[in-house]
Amino acid sequence: MRSSRVSSGPVACVYRAYEGGDLVATGRLVFDAVPAEGDEVVLNGRTHVVRAVDFGSGEVALTLEPTDLTQR
Repeated sequence: MRSSRVSSGPVACVYRAYEGGDLVATGRLVFDAVPAEGDEVVLNGRTHVVRAVDFGSGEVALTLEPTDLTQR
């Protein structure tokens, strides 16, 4: 079985976006490589920070938080 951390092409990640502790969006994003905790990604025109990366269940799952909330 191949590790989900190694990719020879685009990788689809499931995301959960939170704002103020509330889940506000879920979906899938495609990246050239799996983002790391602390990386910034753009979702719906807004920059988010990757707070967690989970490799369980055979899919890469990201926890996102908007950067404008982390700078307050």
